[in-house]
Formats: sequence, C-alpha cells, structure tokens
Amino acid sequence: MKQKVDELPLFPVRCWQFRAPSDLVDKTEEMARGLNYKCYNNPGGVGTCDDIHELEEWHDLMAWFQSCVDTLHAQENWHCDRLVINKAWVNRSDAKSGDRHHPHRHPMSYLSGIYYVTGASEAPTVFLDPLDKREWAGFHLDGGPIDNQVFYHGGRGGLILFPSWLVHATVENYSDVDRYSIALNTFPTGDINFGGWDKPMAKVKVQGWKKDIGALNLSEYK
Repeated sequence: MKQKVDELPLFPVRCWQFRAPSDLVDKTEEMARGLNYKCYNNPGGVGTCDDIHELEEWHDLMAWFQSCVDTLHAQENWHCDRLVINKAWVNRSDAKSGDRHHPHRHPMSYLSGIYYVTGASEAPTVFLDPLDKREWAGFHLDGGPIDNQVFYHGGRGGLILFPSWLVHATVENYSDVDRYSIALNTFPTGDINFGGWDKPMAKVKVQGWKKDIGALNLSEYK
C-alpha cells in the first residue's frame, strides 16, 4: 500500500537571488570596465580594494544591494537592527587567461553576495557542499556518486546572497570574454543576538558606513 510521505529537509543551505534594474546593469558594467585594478586574486585575476561601497560613484548600486539585504533582514527577522554592507570590491578575470579564484569563505561577515556584472556562463561560481560527510556514503542509489558542488551560472545583472561561511570558488576563465563580478560582505549593527528576557547580547557599530545609502537613519553609525 502506498503511504503518504512528508519530506523533512535537514540542514538546508538557503541562498537568495535578485535581478537589478536594466539601467543599473548597463551603468555598472561601464564603470567596472573603466576601473584601474591594483589588487591580485590568488591564484589569478585582479580586483579593486574592498571599499567601493564608500565611493560616491557606486552609490546607486550599493543602495540597491542594501535594499536587497534589507528585504531579507525583514523577511527572516534576523536579530539585529540592520545588516549593513561593510566591504565591497570588483573582480576581473581576463578572457582566455585561465584565471580563477580558489575555494574560500568570507570571515567576519554574516551574509555575502556576488553580483554578476557580465554574467558567468562560461566561468561559473562553484559552491561546495558544507556537509562533506555525504561523500562517505557507502551506497549511491540515485544513479551515481554524490555531487558535492554546485556550478552557479549567474546571469548578467544577477545578485546571489548566501551565508558567508559557505565555501565557493570560480572556474578558470578560458572563454572569449572578460569576466567581471562584484563581491560584498555584510555585518550586523545595533542590538544583536537577542537572548533571554528579549535583551540584546551585544551592541555593534560599523565604521565607515555611509548613512545616506538607505532609508533607515544610521546617524549613530558614523
């Protein structure tokens, strides 16, 4: 007899996707292509310093990033006054260079993001399974070995937000086009980690935050 089944996902990794307005997509690509890249990614590629969120010319994009983060903050009811963008930088890997970014995570951040300036159809982002014990399974009854990585082909103008502890990398760029992306980190501000008696366990300020980037009054976070 066929029985009713209720699936119970345990330890899922939740990520969120957004799509930028078309005018912002075009403007961002033009700006990214005109930058002077001084920092190097190991083992390949170049990038900017991690403070573009504080530069006036990036205000419109950062305001959109922040609105996406604010949407999640309200939706998920995270225990902090706000998650603010505290680092952001542009990455470039040149066409046919074989440049890539090694597996890494983003420490000192709660939520991180990747914005695809030019898309990543030929050099996708690779997210690695945090439950590596699944590789040790003695039986593979679903048709083959367990795939412990996801190749994410971010489209031009797409933003993916994910937990900062999630290990990720990029595939070597052997395509005919330069690959541009923007990475961002966030940090909780204000009263955070509400515990017993609904009292916060800490109060946090983020230095260098541009208080005019979003609707919330951040005058105390200068």
